Amino acid sequence: MPYRTAITVTPRNIDELRELGTAGCLVWDEGASWVLAVNGDKAPAPSRMIITGRNGLKHLARDLEDQGRPATDDELARDLTDIANDQLTDWPGIRAMNLQVQELREALIGPRIYLDAAPTFEIGAGGLPRMTDYYRRTHTGTTACVTVTFGYLEPTRITVCAPGDVPRPVAEVTVAAAGIFQAHQVHRLIAAAVNGALDLDL
Repeated sequence: MPYRTAITVTPRNIDELRELGTAGCLVWDEGASWVLAVNGDKAPAPSRMIITGRNGLKHLARDLEDQGRPATDDELARDLTDIANDQLTDWPGIRAMNLQVQELREALIGPRIYLDAAPTFEIGAGGLPRMTDYYRRTHTGTTACVTVTFGYLEPTRITVCAPGDVPRPVAEVTVAAAGIFQAHQVHRLIAAAVNGALDLDL
C-alpha cells in the first residue's frame, strides 16, 4: 500500500547536499519522517529512502535549464519533492530489498566506492522483485549498476558504465549463487565481482 506521508525537500536540504560534495546523497528517513543529506560513502540504513545523489542534482539542474527554468534551489527542491513523493509508491518494495542488500552495500561502500543515485525497483514478468543499486568509483567516475532479485533467486547482473554525461555501458557480468552459498558468502562474491568490474581501465 503506498505511503500517505508527504515528503518535503527544502532549499536548505539542497545546500546540505552540496556541502557533502560528490559522494553526498539526499535521503528521507522513514522513522523520523524528515529529509537529510548523508555521505554516500557510508551504507544508508535500510529505513532511509535515497532521493538522489549529488550527480543526480547536477543532471536535474541541467534539465531545468534545458526547459528554460532557472535552476535555483527553490526550483530544485520543488522538483525533488515531487520525485521523492513519487518514489513512495515503490518504497515498501525498496525497503524490503534494502534489508537484503545491506550487507552487500556495507562490503562495497567506502573511501573508493559510493552510492551515486536512488535505487530503481521493479517486479519482473515472473513476479520476482528486483532492485538496482548504482555504485560509482571515486575519481574515475566508472559506475556499476548492480541488479539483484529477491533472495538472489536469479543471477545478479552487474553492468559497468564508462563515465560521461550519458553513462555508456561497456561490460556486463552475471553472478549466479542461489542455493549454493550462505547469505554472507553471496554478498562477498558479488562485492568481489563489482570491485573487479569497477577496476576496469576504461
